[in-house]
Amino acid sequence: MHVFSLDCSALTHFHERLKKRLTDFLKRLLNLSHLNLWDNRTTIGEVLDLEAAIQRIVYTYLNPVRAGLVRSIDDYKGCNTWKEFLSVPPDVNATVEWKASWVLATDLTPLSRPNPSVPEERALISLIEKQASSRERNTVKIMPFKWLEAFRITNPVEIEKIRQRIISEVRQEEARLAPGKPLSVRLEGFTVDNSYVPRKRDRKVFMYSSCKRLRLAFLQTFEIFIKRCRSCYQLMKAGHTNVPWPPACFKPPIPRLCNAL
Repeated sequence: MHVFSLDCSALTHFHERLKKRLTDFLKRLLNLSHLNLWDNRTTIGEVLDLEAAIQRIVYTYLNPVRAGLVRSIDDYKGCNTWKEFLSVPPDVNATVEWKASWVLATDLTPLSRPNPSVPEERALISLIEKQASSRERNTVKIMPFKWLEAFRITNPVEIEKIRQRIISEVRQEEARLAPGKPLSVRLEGFTVDNSYVPRKRDRKVFMYSSCKRLRLAFLQTFEIFIKRCRSCYQLMKAGHTNVPWPPACFKPPIPRLCNAL
């Protein structure tokens, strides 16, 4: 996901909520009481400049092609904003509205196995869509160019140039990947169960930048941020309950202060 938010704290809460809901849904599908799905430490990569943002958007739209699911993003049936990106006027406030129904965990029934057959997948999807369609629909607003506000780009001519560049780079990469591996109907061999262990990484990517100067400045800012978080955690360990954590941090669980007898 490539996300622009005017409220970094709200974005933090959204990310945590999203992880919890995805875990809850997979637990329901796999009929598990516990599931270890995520890395212990949350890492969100901050995009520091326009060039890096453009490359991340190109990368995102090419994901289904790289996975061998389709030859072009135009053919991908999953949730994406490509059509809206192509069709809206070159305006940061250009908006397309979707009408969507909530899907509840209770709509799901356990799969027969972690990697089910295609007919079973399709039957479950049809059931979920039928149950969700009976509920009141909610409005989801799609704003394909809102992220350009972060880089103070509001001129329609500039926005259109950026759009055409993204389209061109996506098409070029699609053409390069076209002769590659055959298309896959589904993600074969993808199994999630309690044997899953998140990959350990010695180095975590937490920024994207095409400019060395910005990268170094961000590293200095991030180091200050880490020190503040470490200080807050030490206060928590000392028993303080009203600790002023810096905005946008992912607060750790309250450390155990005593042992139950």
